[in-house]
Amino acid sequence: MNKQISQAIGWALGVLVVFPLIIYGVNILFKSKANEAKEHIDEYLEEFVPISTSFPKYKDLKLSYSQYSTSLTSPAGSTYKISFFDSILNKHCQIMFFNYPDFEASKFTTVLHNKQIIISINKDDLKNPHYGTKENPIPVFKVRENLPDSVSKNRGYEDGWNVDITDKQFRYNVEQYLTYIMSKEEFQKRFGKTN
Repeated sequence: MNKQISQAIGWALGVLVVFPLIIYGVNILFKSKANEAKEHIDEYLEEFVPISTSFPKYKDLKLSYSQYSTSLTSPAGSTYKISFFDSILNKHCQIMFFNYPDFEASKFTTVLHNKQIIISINKDDLKNPHYGTKENPIPVFKVRENLPDSVSKNRGYEDGWNVDITDKQFRYNVEQYLTYIMSKEEFQKRFGKTN
């Protein structure tokens, strides 16, 4: 009887104390890979400029889908990417959507195919010679068809769907990129030493 009680106590301590501490410790180690981006989002967003360009034809773009980890206990995040060479900027760009519904993200290539668009790009990324290559494209977090706002917001079945990125999604895309995708070295070079 005493053996069963001691086993039950050992099991309870393991499940209720030791295992959660292990998970917490692993998360702390794992989370240290993330950048402390929340305090720098506005600073990064201030440097974005709208640029009018053309959305590429299907044959000139590359679609990809990947996942990234935010912590050991959280579900993986997803990234939908549309990579293309912009002949106006003469640089490679990559439209990125974080945790955006697949069916919504896939509409972009259909609705915007070969149309005039407005993309928002960070000025520092645009000037940086390390960005804009095929291996390191300029990240684009906001895109919309180049139409007046009144037309863009009221589109539907007969005249094409509205695929504009909202300001809320734009901010979220930037937050995810700065926190989990941008390298620690690049983050520290841009924003200085952080916690």
